[in-house]
Amino acid sequence: MSTDVHPQLTVAEVLEGWPATAAVFGQRCMACLGCAMAPFDTIGEAAAVYGIQVEGFLAELQRATSGEKRGGR
Repeated sequence: MSTDVHPQLTVAEVLEGWPATAAVFGQRCMACLGCAMAPFDTIGEAAAVYGIQVEGFLAELQRATSGEKRGGR
């Protein structure tokens, strides 16, 4: 199991695994928090829907997870 955020993870997996990433979604004005599609859409798909370059978005998510183990611990 990967310990890094990557584009194939679903939005829900990222938010559940690394709660600090919620701030990144909020700063980007992404409605992913609480979205019915979060369990199905990947990070890559969500970035595409919002017209965001996935590489930069992943870098922001990685920074948010710095020092946070998967599961928010």
